[in-house]
Amino acid sequence: MQYINARNVSEALYLAVQALETTGVEVDTRNGKALEFPYPVMTSYSHSRERVLFYQMRDANPYFHLMESFWMLAGKNEVDWISNYNGRMSSYSDDGVTINGAYGYRWKHWFGKDQLEIAVHRLLNYENDRRTVVSMWDPIKDFSKENTGKDHPCNTQIMFWVRNNTLNMTVCNRSNDMIWGAYGANAVHMSVLLEYMAARIDCAVGTYYQFSNNLHAYVDTLEKVKNIEPDYDPYLTISINKKEGFSEKGSYNPKPLIDEPACFDKELQRWMNNETNTFANSYFDQVLTPMDLSWNSWKAKNIDEAVRHAENIEDLAWRKACVEWLMRRW
Repeated sequence: MQYINARNVSEALYLAVQALETTGVEVDTRNGKALEFPYPVMTSYSHSRERVLFYQMRDANPYFHLMESFWMLAGKNEVDWISNYNGRMSSYSDDGVTINGAYGYRWKHWFGKDQLEIAVHRLLNYENDRRTVVSMWDPIKDFSKENTGKDHPCNTQIMFWVRNNTLNMTVCNRSNDMIWGAYGANAVHMSVLLEYMAARIDCAVGTYYQFSNNLHAYVDTLEKVKNIEPDYDPYLTISINKKEGFSEKGSYNPKPLIDEPACFDKELQRWMNNETNTFANSYFDQVLTPMDLSWNSWKAKNIDEAVRHAENIEDLAWRKACVEWLMRRW
């Protein structure tokens, strides 16, 4: 097994690229040639809240990554809302209306129960519990003799456990594209879930472990990141100065997602429904709303306005990522 022990997603991507180029095996897949590890890979993040990926050559879409994470927390599977941030999402729908493998819907609705609420209950009521397992893979729906359907969950299970008042999480993945999935969107999705769950049970955020049974990169996309710089980590050189960006080593602490856990879920639904009332959880007003305004300005081809809205994002990491993403398209 390959072990990748990283502080955050930026370091994990760098370490994984170096390891894959050394040990990777080329295989033919239904999506083209890929380089894969010949054994499973375990990635650990000690600072999973440092979830934003900044590498210019990777060109990750910060708007889509964060909005999809909240779409998941809301338990949604409808295509229309999330397609606003990534039009390609509709290509993963079998019926043009919903996405079969949507993680959030599977967390909260798929099996006829809200698995996240059950997980919260277990973690609060059973000390040192080892049965808090959230499932995304449905063997009845997802496992058949026919290779049909456009989207089946790549992440299959999530396990939570508390030790020393700290919540840790292990995510199991059957097949993981390390460029677009593991060290891109998944690092945001799952770290947001971990922080959400920790807030719900009033615990510190612990370690996020990602077990990938098959970790791979497609040869054409691997070219984009093979020359990433080994010491490029803005989280270690971030500043509290709004205009100057990242300059003071180690001074940055990500803005908490949740201020008031008791009303967060209801406020999330309100925000997604475009209700503009004041929110007890400031992340909606101070991060998601200016980010959404920035994105819609970008779609309207008003890049000056998009940058102005992005500069109002109160989390410095997401602000930096959005401004840089826009500037690359100026």
